[in-house]
Amino acid sequence: MQMSGPVLVLLGPSPWEGPLVAGLAHPASRVVIARRCLDTADLLAAAAAGLGVVAVVGADAPRLDPDVVDRLRALGVAVVGVAGSDDHDGARRLARWGAATVVVVDPSDLGTGVGAIASAVSSASVGPTVDEVDVEADVAGHGRVVAVWGPAGAPGRTTVAVAVADEASRAGVDTVLVDADTWAPSVSVVLGLVDDGAGLASACRRALGGGLDVGALAALSRQVRPGFLVLPGLPRAGRWNEVRGAALADVLGVARSLADLVVVDCGFSLEADEELVFDTDAPRRNAATFTALECADVVLAVGSADPVGLVRMVSGLSDLADVVPGAEVRVVATKVRESLVGRRGKAAVAEALHRHAGVDHVWCVPDDRPAYDAALRAGATLAEVASSSPARLALRGVTTELVRDLALQPRTAAS
Repeated sequence: MQMSGPVLVLLGPSPWEGPLVAGLAHPASRVVIARRCLDTADLLAAAAAGLGVVAVVGADAPRLDPDVVDRLRALGVAVVGVAGSDDHDGARRLARWGAATVVVVDPSDLGTGVGAIASAVSSASVGPTVDEVDVEADVAGHGRVVAVWGPAGAPGRTTVAVAVADEASRAGVDTVLVDADTWAPSVSVVLGLVDDGAGLASACRRALGGGLDVGALAALSRQVRPGFLVLPGLPRAGRWNEVRGAALADVLGVARSLADLVVVDCGFSLEADEELVFDTDAPRRNAATFTALECADVVLAVGSADPVGLVRMVSGLSDLADVVPGAEVRVVATKVRESLVGRRGKAAVAEALHRHAGVDHVWCVPDDRPAYDAALRAGATLAEVASSSPARLALRGVTTELVRDLALQPRTAAS
């Protein structure tokens, strides 16, 4: 075994923490401990100063959360997690947070534990491995994530997100709708949900504390009907700093286990200029949008079918390609009406987006204003108040295609 690069160590208050560190510090382990950190602030400061290339962190380390792990990785420091043999939840938590390797230590055989950690430190950059417990199977469920995004100008992001979630659940696909818009959360209002809590903020806090699981996420969600859950957004947009990117990634990972389809209503902004103004360790308002887009299996890009909306969509698709290069993006044009796009309607919109943005296929949704107004007034979905609406039928078609292409298996027949 080669001598390791400099290592930062932060373990928890376990009785075997001292002897384990002593074993790692022994020359025979060939682990070079650059710093034994006092807390997560000390750990991040040491990582930022370039004092270590690997961080060995304990599952019970105080104030350790996914944001800390995410920041270590952003600083180029690989994370090796350590958990006691009786702490299976801690091992799974570390793996879910993104530790390169998780080593499970038996307190009665610390020598083997030291050897396993030393080996993990040596190969931390190779990829995730697991010792003595199958953690990877529990990192995230097999549900698929669809992020609904669109540029500024109220193009119908929330309307499309609600409709896709509603239609998928009606087709028998268990669905959870996450309101992750940190600028103008509105899913609860659109669906008439009375909620005094902060579903997403609470879920993110639990994720940061390592206490988020399927049961906790289900309890924080609101049931619209069986098979259709909603995780409400922020009660006030000013609380955006409670939604950290790393925490939201954990929330979406757990949501994949809660439902077959996870639909995320995203904010509009893709700007990262705030990173130049604030300390990069500080919360970022658009981190939730970036995270949702990065976690998504499919991105639905929504824009309104009018001259202003189409120009914004063309520009937005270019920005989107910079943020998530290679992502599978599908375009939905809303508010399609003859008075703006002419008699050729859908064909004219499709041609414009193909010519200026290279879009090969566009879903066009008619602007059925009476149906939308009735749904909003009732706090209901289009399917509930206007089942034969052209807008509802178009959005059902969007969902049917998504369910098919994502290989989602309906649990029951469509309603």
